[in-house]
Amino acid sequence: MKPETEQRLGTLEVILEEEIRYGLPCHEDGAILQPYAWDGTIKDQFTPLNLIKSEGWIIETDPEVALANWLWPEQNGLASSLIHLYNKDPKKNLDEDTKNHRYQQYSNLIKLLTKKIKKLQAFSFSYNSHYSLSVLVGKIPDSQRWICLASTVPQETPKFINKLIHCSPYKEQKQSNLEAEQLSKIEKTINNMIKELGEIMIYGYYDGGYGHIHYHSIVLASGNSQEEAINNALLKSGLVEIYKVEKIMIQGDGGSGFRVDDRDYNTDNITHLIKFLNIMFPKLLLYRFCFWDYEHLYILGETDDSQQDSSASCVGVAIHSQFTYNP
Repeated sequence: MKPETEQRLGTLEVILEEEIRYGLPCHEDGAILQPYAWDGTIKDQFTPLNLIKSEGWIIETDPEVALANWLWPEQNGLASSLIHLYNKDPKKNLDEDTKNHRYQQYSNLIKLLTKKIKKLQAFSFSYNSHYSLSVLVGKIPDSQRWICLASTVPQETPKFINKLIHCSPYKEQKQSNLEAEQLSKIEKTINNMIKELGEIMIYGYYDGGYGHIHYHSIVLASGNSQEEAINNALLKSGLVEIYKVEKIMIQGDGGSGFRVDDRDYNTDNITHLIKFLNIMFPKLLLYRFCFWDYEHLYILGETDDSQQDSSASCVGVAIHSQFTYNP
């Protein structure tokens, strides 16, 4: 670890010696802020996918597992098997004929990908056994382009971006978009099949006044490498979001934000933390990883990237927090 990275991490560890909690909307227990560092001298370049790999949130699987993963939410009308509904509207459920028809559409898509796409691989992304996201990634024949398909992520936590943490959209310089004029014949076929599938309404936590509804669909992204295609698909699916941090609020509506439960709690530590992050990192980024009801937030700044090389390290804070269903 380079000296600058080690020094800033050490400062954060001192600031966070006294427990600081952070609460997202509907996360009743909140979460303890943890110092975090990505050591670019040891690990590969920092990307969302590389962080996921380092956390152990990815495994390789096969296309049939991906098919089952994509079908389950719409066949059951639920974001997760943990959800039990008492007031489910039968009109919003798929009938058996529609289920069978959509199963055939998905099967045809998988068959096409297996037959036409080179180096096809399936991966599953999961933090725990309650939710997983599957992707299929492969290389377009006679091209340097890779494509990746993923299902959309039901985000159970109510919107908090620009309510608790004021951000602006962040886009990396290299980002591939699937524009019609750039698509190969096979990509156009895949894109059309996805459009025919459309989106299906599924329930999140609905009873007890929550009323959470999500929309399940398949997205298609591309890139100049397997990793870039997967990264772009994770962004498009909603599993990953990246923002440039403009301002971190101490507290938001309903008691969300930094928790000050103890009357003797020293709020100077919170002010010190925010000031340190703002001063030390001119470009502070928020990486959000959403696994349905579980949020992993990393607020990070680069410490030693003056040469813009791949060994740049990152330092900041991590928040790991779960939505609380309490009807």
